[in-house]
Amino acid sequence: MEIKNILHGDIILKKDEHIIEVCKTKVIISDGKVVHVDEPEIKFCPLRAAFYGEEEENRTRIQASVEKKIRKYGYFTENRSLEYNDEDVPFGASEMLMDAMELQMVDAVVCVCDGAGTVIVTQPEIVQGIGARMTGLIKTSPITRTIEKLEEAKSIVVFPDTAKIDQAEGVRKAFELDFKRVAVTFSGEDAEKIEKSREYEKRFGGELTVLAIHTTGITKEQAMILTEQCDLVWGCASKYVRSIVGPKSLIQVGLGIPVFVLTKLGKKLVLNRILETNNLLITRSKMPKLIDKKQPFPLF
Repeated sequence: MEIKNILHGDIILKKDEHIIEVCKTKVIISDGKVVHVDEPEIKFCPLRAAFYGEEEENRTRIQASVEKKIRKYGYFTENRSLEYNDEDVPFGASEMLMDAMELQMVDAVVCVCDGAGTVIVTQPEIVQGIGARMTGLIKTSPITRTIEKLEEAKSIVVFPDTAKIDQAEGVRKAFELDFKRVAVTFSGEDAEKIEKSREYEKRFGGELTVLAIHTTGITKEQAMILTEQCDLVWGCASKYVRSIVGPKSLIQVGLGIPVFVLTKLGKKLVLNRILETNNLLITRSKMPKLIDKKQPFPLF
C-alpha cells in the first residue's frame, strides 16, 4: 500500500512518522521503530545521566533510550500508555501540573502528545501519562487508537485529523470551552506564539499559566520573550535562559536543569509541588545559581 504524506509546516511526515529532539539531535520514529538519529550535540545531560547512567551521550545511547520507551510504554504506537501517577522528576512540568490539577488550581492543561498533537487534558493522571517521559516532541502524525483513548479520558484533541501542534490554538479552544484556569506548555522555539495565548487570556477573561520547556538552542530574543511572557521556564541546555531568564526569576528550582519561576502563579505551582517532595534544601541566593559540573555540556 502506498504511504501518503502529510505536510506539517516545513517537514513532510509520512502517515506514521514522529520527530523528537533529544540532546539537540533529531530522532525520527516510524511504525514503532527508530529509523533515524544523528550524533547529539549535547554530550552530557544531568537528567539523562540520572536515568540512564553517567555515560557520554551518543547516537547509540539515544536510540536505545527511545526504543525502551516504545517497548515499555508504547510511545509512538497504538499501544501508548496514557495513565501514570508516579513522579519521575521532582520538579518536572507534568508533575507540577498533575499536582495543580489534583488540587483544582488548574481546570485544563494544553499539552502535546505523540500521535495526537495539541491536546486539552482534564484529568491529572493523563497529564502525567502524556508528559512524564516525553522528550522534545517536534512533529507527530495521528494514531487513531491514541486519539480514541484520549477522548475516552475526557481529553480534547484539537486537531484529530492531522495531529498538528499549535499551542496557542489549544489555549483558544480551552477558553472557548469555558475552562477558566488553563495551563499550557510551550517549546522555547515557539516563544513568539506565546503572546497570542496571552491575548486569548485577556479576551476570554481567564487565567493562563505558561510553562516554557525544551529551551535548548533558543535565541537571545526568544529568551527575552520567555522572561516577559512565562510563569515558569526550564533551563534545559540553554545558555540564554541561564543568562537572561535566570537573573529575573523569583525562585530557582534545581541546579543542573534549573527551573526559573517568574510570577506568583509560577510560585504557587512550585510551592504546591514542595508539599509533595522530601529531601529539599531551601536557601537564599543570587540567581542564577549554577554549578559547572552539574550543567549540561555544552550549552547552546
